[in-house]
Amino acid sequence: MDYQQCFEDAVNRVKGEGRYRVFADLERRCGRFPEALSYGGGEDPREVVIWCSNDYLGMGQHADVVAAMTATAERMGAGAGGTRNISG
Repeated sequence: MDYQQCFEDAVNRVKGEGRYRVFADLERRCGRFPEALSYGGGEDPREVVIWCSNDYLGMGQHADVVAAMTATAERMGAGAGGTRNISG
């Protein structure tokens, strides 16, 4: 069985149905909320405004929040914490 072809066929079916999810390639810039750079389509990055994220108040760039995140990462390390929800 050609598993590679099976996966490619499955992805192509999802794309054909319009259900293939593509994430925007965005780079937020600290101190420039709500502005970000959008990288897409092989073109030069362009400035965009993002109002529809979980950071709509800009707290992800607040000095106290960044300091707390840094202290936690130094104490506990960093990684994909969500994997514990799906790894059993």
